Amino acid sequence: MFTMLSSRSKWGYLQRGLTLPVLVGVMLSLFALQGIAQTSEVEAVAAVAPSAEESVAVVEPKAESSHFQWFAHAELDANYIWRGLYCGGLSLQTEAEVSYYGFFANMWWNVGLDSWNWIKGGSVPGQPWASVVPEVDVSIGYRWRGLSVLFIHMYYFDRYADGRMSRYFDWRNYPPRTENGSGGGGVTTEWRIAYRISDKVPLRLMWCTRTFGRDGYMVNGELKRAYSTYIEARYDQPLPYDFTLSGVLGITPWRSLYTGFEKEFAVVNLAVSTTKSWQVAEYCSVAVGAMFAFNPSSLQPLWNITAGVTFD
Repeated sequence: MFTMLSSRSKWGYLQRGLTLPVLVGVMLSLFALQGIAQTSEVEAVAAVAPSAEESVAVVEPKAESSHFQWFAHAELDANYIWRGLYCGGLSLQTEAEVSYYGFFANMWWNVGLDSWNWIKGGSVPGQPWASVVPEVDVSIGYRWRGLSVLFIHMYYFDRYADGRMSRYFDWRNYPPRTENGSGGGGVTTEWRIAYRISDKVPLRLMWCTRTFGRDGYMVNGELKRAYSTYIEARYDQPLPYDFTLSGVLGITPWRSLYTGFEKEFAVVNLAVSTTKSWQVAEYCSVAVGAMFAFNPSSLQPLWNITAGVTFD
């Protein structure tokens, strides 16, 4: 999913790749701060906004006194595991979201290492930045009761085959990267729809399909768009003492990035996780979690341990 970032590109992505994401992040933070002030003024009960669609714990909104909601979240992950894929090692992941009358804007950051090889000196000797794999995802969408629909723009700090930094809105298709560095483009987009049945039946179904950006494979010398799709069923069972036990089943229905564009249909994610949360203040909670997953398509076992804090 990621390509390595060389040390000489450090100032390049700071000047070009981060400009729009930083502006969006600042705006989300300002809205969140405004929401804190407004809630304090009216002495309203804080409303917990739904967590990210793929967070370890799925939280439902509490009774609210206004239509404005917000939350911010940060966590440390031992491994970056996503939809049955290993995407990196030790990672810091942060998130901020504001919503109004169900419409929301969300920004998610990941800054981590491509693997645990950094203990042995990193993936590329003499280039400490080569092991860093940043990512920023910006999404907009709408929630109504248990239903959510969103469009997400995912930007990886990638490089074209000729060494140039990929542009933030380059939504062209590219073939998969090969060992000689062919391919390129660090942008992809996705439409996502999810539905959670109820608190009594905490089953969530999710359909995700990539639309623009890098998501292609070659057939007889012709580049085909894969429309990589991931379908997931997740069940979150609340337990005593603020524990949550979750089970996940994820499949890809046709040839897609989740199988390296090789298989037509595959089960790619079988996972079980548990989390424990504590409410430490009116607007702050902390949680720790552990997850074990297995990808039947690649026969790869995966694991993760997380520790995070949420402000809402």
